[in-house]
Amino acid sequence: MKNTYLKDYEEIVKVAQAYLDGCNGGDSKIMKSSFHKNATINGNPIQALFDGVDQAGKATAAGRIDVLDVENDIAVIKVTMENYFGENFVDLHLLHKEADGWKIVAKVFTSFENK
Repeated sequence: MKNTYLKDYEEIVKVAQAYLDGCNGGDSKIMKSSFHKNATINGNPIQALFDGVDQAGKATAAGRIDVLDVENDIAVIKVTMENYFGENFVDLHLLHKEADGWKIVAKVFTSFENK
């Protein structure tokens, strides 16, 4: 991340934290501003995520955000969530810096079991 300014790093983490807050709050409105309007989740429209979060309700998952790489106006982050309604997930998010800030343009995820 040699080309990353601290401000970009902080803004990227803020975007990811809004995503985690929306998941734990059971309210997609909290996270929507973090996503590009045409974002995808595992290749599907992001509305599937928003609907799922709203239907699931509040949670108390533990989350970790790792900024993996930032180059100019693109970034990759890893978000790990443990015990989200009894399941654990690892997400990779691709972000693009837009005129109004960093936005998640794609999210892919998988689940894992604690060892």
